Amino acid sequence: MPNFSCGLLRLTRAALAGTALFAALVAPASAQKKNLNVMVDWIIQGTHAPFLVAEQKGYYKQNGLTVTVDPGKGATNVAVSVAGGAYDFGWIDLPTLIKFNAQNPNAALIASYISFDQTPLAVITARSKNIKTVKDLNGKKILGGPGTAVYDTISILLKAAKAEDVKINWLPVQPSLFGPMMMRGEADGIGGFTNSNVPALLEVGFKMEDISVLKYSDFGADLYGLALVSTRKFADANPESVRAMVASLNKGTIDTIKDPEGALKYLTSRDPLMKASLEKTRLDIALTMVHTDWVKKNGLSVVQPERMKRMIDSVVAAYALPISPKPEDVYTDKFLPPVAERMVK
Repeated sequence: MPNFSCGLLRLTRAALAGTALFAALVAPASAQKKNLNVMVDWIIQGTHAPFLVAEQKGYYKQNGLTVTVDPGKGATNVAVSVAGGAYDFGWIDLPTLIKFNAQNPNAALIASYISFDQTPLAVITARSKNIKTVKDLNGKKILGGPGTAVYDTISILLKAAKAEDVKINWLPVQPSLFGPMMMRGEADGIGGFTNSNVPALLEVGFKMEDISVLKYSDFGADLYGLALVSTRKFADANPESVRAMVASLNKGTIDTIKDPEGALKYLTSRDPLMKASLEKTRLDIALTMVHTDWVKKNGLSVVQPERMKRMIDSVVAAYALPISPKPEDVYTDKFLPPVAERMVK
């Protein structure tokens, strides 16, 4: 005699399995994480205007997102925070991402939007110290330390400048002390981003003519700069949310380029302690690396494959990394809006 209860059980299980499969197929879009947090590279300044303009203009909301933007304490620290799951997104420079991925293959990050077409990495010095070349850094006291972008990428500059025997005396102190220590003559320079640290010196009384800048790009280190990154796992699980975040940041970037004064007005209204003149200098410097001649012609976050490969090779060689990632392991363009929407018109 047939066992109807067993047959019914099998049918029930099959139906449940089918339902689960259907749910798995239709649920991803609705299951995307919509409350997102972002850690930027440093204390929030004029440089970060695109993130805040996107908030002001309602771009996050229009794309179904709620986004919190928090300050960071250096590129490597941001990478660790994102890889560990404390943040959904980070804003870090690509050389740091390459190095981090090679050393942490099980927690690899992927960039989905390149904000800075050129690197802001530099060593900023007092002109009175007479530091004119990379070799002049030998034995000098430079502010910065582990976890900051220049400290973690300095060997790229040294290699590009054929100054690999240079030994720098790093002073790992809080960023708030950079300017005052330089003014007191307790350090010869600052390792950091030009857009952050030139204004930091102006704030404590330096004049522009008192400052000398050794840019990585001036010595053959042709690198991409800051980019929006997440873990690959997060991007794979939340493609629509990543796409929405990228679209929002892209619009905020374009608006900032077109109306930097409006962006600064909003920033200073959010934080009355910001000094408008300093933040204008900061943003002006940043935008020279965002809105480059290449970007003007080709659009934001349009990568040159050969340039990306050269950058990867330089990072791998500088650090003798155990693996050499492929360009697609560093950056993906699959979350970008169409090129027409990335042109600044």
